[in-house]
Amino acid sequence: MNTEIFKNDPKTEIILNKRARKLAKETSESINHETTITVVEFQIAHETYALALDRIRIIHPFKELTFIPGTPDFIRGVINLRGEIISVVDLKVFFDLPDQDFTNLSQVIILTSEKMEFGILADAVLGIVEISKNDIQPSLPTLTGIRADYLKGVTGNGTVVLDVEKLLTDEKMCINL
Repeated sequence: MNTEIFKNDPKTEIILNKRARKLAKETSESINHETTITVVEFQIAHETYALALDRIRIIHPFKELTFIPGTPDFIRGVINLRGEIISVVDLKVFFDLPDQDFTNLSQVIILTSEKMEFGILADAVLGIVEISKNDIQPSLPTLTGIRADYLKGVTGNGTVVLDVEKLLTDEKMCINL
């Protein structure tokens, strides 16, 4: 701050210094008390969803998919990811959302845990953002069915935050042939 300007008015300088200290203090306090999660936002069926970044191994462009007969409808098939065979889940089918064709924006988000790994088909990946845990509201009471089971909450802007741990531990996702 240029104190030369306020030499003639010490009252103004004192007030501005107090304000500056208060604003600086509030910023550092809010960072310490507010916890955030880093998520990948993506779009399916014209809705925005988010998954915690810590369980995402990689995001891969959707190219070739090999259909596997005898699997549930929501398992679209498998992809070859650098020599690894990864199953691909279509949440639109799993959540009973309107289906649409694949585009050049379609991506596969590979989720991973100690026991399971699979891909989720996304119409488009929107980016990586920080979401305050305080901004995540519980599920809407009007939301029922299978989508509600995998929902962590909804943000103020309408992003549906999915519970990645439930997805990765759900026996429905495990296919035993």
